[in-house]
Amino acid sequence: MLFHCIFITFAEINANNMKNRIFFCFTLLFLLLAGCVSAQEIKLQPAYSSGEVMKCNLYFNWKFVWIKAGAATLTVQDTIYNGQKAKCMKLLSSTNKRADKFFLMRDTLLTVFTDNYEPLYYRKASLEGSKYRLNQVWYEYLGGNNVKVSQSFIYRGEPEVFRTDTLQGPIYDMMSLLAYARNIDFASLKKGERHTFQVATGKRIEPQHIVYRGKKRTKSDQDVKYDCFRVSLITEKKGKEKEILNFHITDDDNHLPVLLDLVLNFGSAKARLLSVKGLKHPLTSVIDD
Repeated sequence: MLFHCIFITFAEINANNMKNRIFFCFTLLFLLLAGCVSAQEIKLQPAYSSGEVMKCNLYFNWKFVWIKAGAATLTVQDTIYNGQKAKCMKLLSSTNKRADKFFLMRDTLLTVFTDNYEPLYYRKASLEGSKYRLNQVWYEYLGGNNVKVSQSFIYRGEPEVFRTDTLQGPIYDMMSLLAYARNIDFASLKKGERHTFQVATGKRIEPQHIVYRGKKRTKSDQDVKYDCFRVSLITEKKGKEKEILNFHITDDDNHLPVLLDLVLNFGSAKARLLSVKGLKHPLTSVIDD
């Protein structure tokens, strides 16, 4: 979906910075979760397999007019990382020529993870306007639920900022959280149920909360209607929580993101599913009028 449309930035969100918020929107569309309990306690069901490709369109509300601002593509492929079998989820997103005049964005994000959804490596390379950022995260599993998380951040070619923490897992990055989240059995959740995850951004580790809001019928960018689960993403900063987006994923075994609504201080943005191929399961959530 759009994915991944989800698009969002996986990383730092500045409420007063439109480019960062739009980017965050991009990468996040693929996040689907919820909670106050440990992530391992959530009921899972495999939703995708290698070879899946999703595309979406991004829209921005400018002076009460919805403008098509760009597109994103999310892919999942088998790979080999440090000699072990793994999967790689990659998100490519960019603004179009019209939107480039206001906020140019060219972003590539990827995560490498095991069949148990344990992240191994994360990378986000982003060009927004004239600002280039590179965030990376490496994971080392030490046993006893301990995870060594090494993070690197480079901004505009300045010296690398590097830090290492050893924490109790699980720890995710935005992309591996998406990979994990799509497998959540949302039908087993109760309306209002919340889940909390620790997320590495490449600079720090911070909590992200997901709340299940119930079901809703939602239309894709091809005017196809789906039965969907509706989920909210809540960020936490200095002890204060803020709901920054709502996303809708299909009520079938694929859990495709169909729509993402991003709340901005000065407007709103949407990411809508355009096309998908390589689905693991039948798309049974389509509504026939």
